[in-house]
Amino acid sequence: MRVLARELRLRTRLEPVAEPSTVGPIEGALFETPFLYVAGEGALPKLDDEAEQNLRRFIDLGGLILFDAADGGADLAFTRSVRELLGRIMPGSELAPVSGEHVVYRSFYLVDFPFGRTQVHDSLLAVQEEGRLKVMLTRNDLGGALAETESGLAAYPCSPGGSDQREWAIRLGVNILLYATCTDYKADRAHVETLLRSRRWK
Repeated sequence: MRVLARELRLRTRLEPVAEPSTVGPIEGALFETPFLYVAGEGALPKLDDEAEQNLRRFIDLGGLILFDAADGGADLAFTRSVRELLGRIMPGSELAPVSGEHVVYRSFYLVDFPFGRTQVHDSLLAVQEEGRLKVMLTRNDLGGALAETESGLAAYPCSPGGSDQREWAIRLGVNILLYATCTDYKADRAHVETLLRSRRWK
């Protein structure tokens, strides 16, 4: 997230804090941001009722939760536990593939694949209600693609696309945070045409 914050400052007009905050689900600080990033391998830790109610309230107030499977598609335990958690805090909701036409793929860059450290899964999953993505799940280890060592080198190789794949993952991360901040205001037709002219990157 430090890398993504840096890239947001360099590439956009957003001014995120330099040091991301770590918050627990029962802390008041949870409600001081529109974006919550949860990454891990294996099953999520069990949360008590208060924690789950707070996550539900965070979503209801307009927050976006991004779950990131750090296994990169090798283990389904994280994805399964995210589904179970959402079944409790958002009864009746379901994670479903996000259409390639959704504004999250063009909120700043034109991105056509959910790039991460791997390319195992070809879609983002999300809970979408009333036109808004409330929860997203990336399964190609987005965080692993963004991570850097203390010397500023990539912490993990991106396979199979190497440095180009890492750049696309950064762009996807920028798009997601722009969406979390601005939702769908960039879905208007004029903006789409501007993107098509000036932001396609090969």
